[in-house]
Parts: sequence; C-alpha cells; structure tokens
Amino acid sequence: MARRTLLLDADIVAYKFSAATEQVFHFDGKAEEPCVSSDLAEATTLADEYIEELADSLGATDVVICLTDSENFRTAIWPQYKGNRKGTRKPANLSPLKAHFRDNHKTYQRPGLEADDCMGILATHPTLIPGERVIVSEDKDMQTIPGLLFNPAKDEAPRKISKLQADLFHMWQTIVGDQSDGYPGAKGVGERSPEALGVLESKSPKEAWGFVKAAYERKGLTEQDAIIQARLARILRASDWDFQLKRPRLWVPPRS
Repeated sequence: MARRTLLLDADIVAYKFSAATEQVFHFDGKAEEPCVSSDLAEATTLADEYIEELADSLGATDVVICLTDSENFRTAIWPQYKGNRKGTRKPANLSPLKAHFRDNHKTYQRPGLEADDCMGILATHPTLIPGERVIVSEDKDMQTIPGLLFNPAKDEAPRKISKLQADLFHMWQTIVGDQSDGYPGAKGVGERSPEALGVLESKSPKEAWGFVKAAYERKGLTEQDAIIQARLARILRASDWDFQLKRPRLWVPPRS
C-alpha cells in the first residue's frame, strides 16, 4: 500500500469539537462573563473519531496534526495581525483538546508558526515525510501551498494545486487581504477588480506581481506596503523556513 499522510489543521478541528461540546448560559442576558458547561471527554472522543474517519475515507496510512505556537512571527511584521480576534471568547476546552492531541497523536509544532505554516512546510519538504502528503483544512489560505489539498466541507477527493496556482492565489490574497486574519491587503481593491482578476489570469508570478503593485499604486500605496501584506498572506513552504535557525525566511517579490 502506497504511503499517504494527512496533514491536519488542529486549529479548526480543536475549535469545532470544543465548541460543539459546550453550552453557554447568559443569566438574565446581562452577565459579562457567561457560565459555560463543557465536556472534555466528549470533545476528545468526537475529535478522535473524526480523525480516524478522515484517515479511513482518504486511505491514509498516517496522520500528522499540526499545531499553532503561542507566538506568531507575523505580529513583528504587522502588529495588528489577528488583532481583531482579541477579546473574543474561545471555547473552554480548546487548549485541553490541543493538549490531548499532543499526548495522543503525532503532532508538528514550531516556534512562531501557525498550524497553516506547519502544514505548508511538511507538504513541500522533499524528505521530512515520505510518500504522498495531503493537507486537510477548510481554510482557503491553504490554496497558496502547492500539492494535494482536501477541504472536508467542499471536496469529495483531494485536489492537486500546482506551484503556479499556489503562487497566483498568494498574490491574489495579497491584494484582497483577509478580514478574518486582520490584514487589509490593498484596501478597497476587491476580488472582482481588474488587478485581482489579472493576477489569477497571469502566466507567471512576475506578471502577477505587476498587477499587485498596480493595485497598491491605485490606492496611493507603495511596493513596500505590498511586500508587507504579501508576507502576512504567505503560508510558509519548506523553502521559507530556516531549519537550523528555526525562523522564517521572509518572502521577497519575484524578479524573473
């Protein structure tokens, strides 16, 4: 049997099952801090069953659960990164469920990185994981990683993303930004703009970068502004991670 490893986004899985197994009560509708009833045993059982079912349905021989570190290198680039999430209550069992993953599953976590980056690095490194690797995530950002991607909410089977497709999606994301992650891109230049559509129709990353610069110039912004946003949008690949120094190599625009 050919080896196939699933690279699983622990952030989404842990959030889904910790949220699904708790009840939140606001007494009289006035309490600032709600009363929460949660069931960690049920959350771990449901999460483990989900992982097992995924492996069976996709014919996987192994699963690696990718975890987000407590620090994030992107905040040094853009302090507002994910700042829109501050103050939002997280499910009570989110951290305990991730701890369960660490204790009972094969996991991958690196300093300063998100689970997305860990999946991207493992998916694109030639030797870290032998055989076929499939990223399993509902996050659209993972379309910036070349390789096999399976979205459990949409896909019937893993789909292949070419390097060019991944590069172009990264450029597109640089223009439109990501509201959920709190970075604006070229604010006001939308998904249906000539620049965003031009990126998706480009034949090379260099051509696409020309559309990115045009989008930023239209809003009175500089190429350096675009580079900052591109570094936020860049999900790390193996080539973007310095394994010896354990830190990212920041993305630079294509020049050829």
